[in-house]
Amino acid sequence: MGKQKVYQPEYYKKFSCIVGDCNDNCCRNAWIIMIDKVTYGKYMALEDGEREGFLKNIIVRGEEPLQAFIAFDENGLCRFLDDRGRCTIHLKYGHEFLSSVCRTYPRRICKVGNDTEAFLELSCEAAARLVLFDKGIIKFEEVVHERDDPNKYNCILAEKEYAPTENAIRIFWKLRTASIAAAQSRQYKLSARMLIIGSLIKQADELFKAGRYDEAARLGEEYLERLDSDQYCNLDEGRSAADELDVRFINELLKKLELRESALLSRCLAQAREGLGITPEGELPENIADDFHRFYDMYLADKEYILENYVVNHILTDGFPFNYYKEDSIMKNYRELLIKYNMVRFLLVGVSRRNLKFDKRRAVECVSSFSRAYDHIVGGVLVMK
Repeated sequence: MGKQKVYQPEYYKKFSCIVGDCNDNCCRNAWIIMIDKVTYGKYMALEDGEREGFLKNIIVRGEEPLQAFIAFDENGLCRFLDDRGRCTIHLKYGHEFLSSVCRTYPRRICKVGNDTEAFLELSCEAAARLVLFDKGIIKFEEVVHERDDPNKYNCILAEKEYAPTENAIRIFWKLRTASIAAAQSRQYKLSARMLIIGSLIKQADELFKAGRYDEAARLGEEYLERLDSDQYCNLDEGRSAADELDVRFINELLKKLELRESALLSRCLAQAREGLGITPEGELPENIADDFHRFYDMYLADKEYILENYVVNHILTDGFPFNYYKEDSIMKNYRELLIKYNMVRFLLVGVSRRNLKFDKRRAVECVSSFSRAYDHIVGGVLVMK
């Protein structure tokens, strides 16, 4: 066992899997779940009868490199589940016989320079419930983790791809800290906070293009000072650009996700569209923009901490304003954040309006099913390399 200092949100240590109580269990969704080489070796080292039991429930491709995956049945159920929905690997062999994905999800451990971060993915219902409904500001701490392999990470930030300078990590942390601080500045409406983050990233992007990377770090410090001095109060006047929602655009994006995901996301989308008066053919009411903001005020205005927590968790899980998973510009990374924020708003407002109340359970279903579709199918598959 190795020890490793990890920077993590305080919620991280509170997570525990709810197993069979999960409405959209990750063992029942036919995800692409890779079995890492070490775990595969454990299976192959078992006695003949037990080894054959594993081989009939996994898919093996190639030899060099060998790739092994969990097999799912025609109903999308992991073949290692018993008739009560329990994992037979865990029951018979223990936690250490699970693949690295099954053992760690929805926990993620990522490397940023010489630092290590840990967080939870909201595609898991239990994680979404834990993260979204904390009314306090998400706080962070540095702890020591016990790890089988302290050098194994879910992702490693390629910071030099964004800022090819020796100070790349310092620039990243300055912009990231300012982005989180802006997202959590509750003296402003959340739409204004999204504008502040956008302004920061746009200016930093221009400095990046000019090769003035160190100035981008100072820019992050300047934004922190402005947040403390309430210099952005005028952004709360009227409807800000970040508060404008292109309902047709968001509806079309969600429709594309719906083709790739579970019945749960389809149900959430159907209810959201019904609540917003969108017909099955996709026709929008004439005053959809005004209606959306009116419904938002009715059901979510006093619960902006939910969307705030979603935004902060995205900043963590994607390595924002850089990106753990793809090498886009920081401005593209901001636009992705804004689009995801608006997709979640669309779902939460529409479903609340359809049911004439805000319901925590339905909110969790909306966020977790959306995150599962977007982050694990559009943004990648659930694989630890």
